[in-house]
Amino acid sequence: MPDDAKRKILLFTSISLLLATLLDVSALAFKMLESQILALAWGIARMWSVTLSAIIVLTMSKESVIASLKRTLVIGKKQLIYYLLAPLVVYLALGVYVALAVPTGSFDFNAYINVVYEALRRQLPTMPVETVRSLAVTAAYLEISVNAYIAALTINAFAAIGEELGWRGYLYQQLGNTPTLKNTLIIGTIWGLWHAPAILLLGYNYQANRLPGVLLFTLLCISLTYPLLLLRSHSGSLLPAASLHGAFNALWPLTLIATTLPADKREILLGLGVLGILSWTLFDIILHLTFKLNSRAR
Repeated sequence: MPDDAKRKILLFTSISLLLATLLDVSALAFKMLESQILALAWGIARMWSVTLSAIIVLTMSKESVIASLKRTLVIGKKQLIYYLLAPLVVYLALGVYVALAVPTGSFDFNAYINVVYEALRRQLPTMPVETVRSLAVTAAYLEISVNAYIAALTINAFAAIGEELGWRGYLYQQLGNTPTLKNTLIIGTIWGLWHAPAILLLGYNYQANRLPGVLLFTLLCISLTYPLLLLRSHSGSLLPAASLHGAFNALWPLTLIATTLPADKREILLGLGVLGILSWTLFDIILHLTFKLNSRAR
């Protein structure tokens, strides 16, 4: 790797971590996570701070920001098809997760239905219990199918592209735009550690296990990076990576809700912990072998 690329990567990483930490300290100081609106604003600002980091480094290096965006935000028929199909990757990975979690008793969809049922009961106190239960079942399935997919392509993708312009955009370009194991490890590790201030200061995703949470989330980010790099390379655009990232944020929380395990064990064992890492790693292996076989067939 050229020294210039190393310097840019180090600078980009440092600025990204600095901006994220400043936002997290502000969120802690002003108790932003106690307000749903402020928490949403903090989350979106944090994700888009990665794009700001890339812009700062591009400007310092006297490179064109517009030209960089044009290279990554390619829009065409091919890219649109990939964009619409990319969320299905998360559904497939969720299938792998369920296959691993059900035999261990770690996944129980009825627990998720019960959460929806309790929410509906509070909103519809006079409605018969049987009717509310039926509505809860329908709402639960609609939430993970229709609603999660729509969110992945809209608000979640908008937020996620703020990160993708940095991780799978600027950083990936500096590493050569090839979905190798080395690049997967580098990007996934930086991406994961970028979340460390939020985990340690705010208990983001790991309220009861903050220090182990940094390691677990970094490993999860590494395992999630490979499909994102493949989409970026094969589609020629960041947009499909954004919709996959958006689908992960919309759908993967199900792994923490659809269970009867205690909250502290959910963080370590389930979708953001051991089972999640295993699921995405196994999915990566299947994905890699599939592409390798198809390449040989051609």
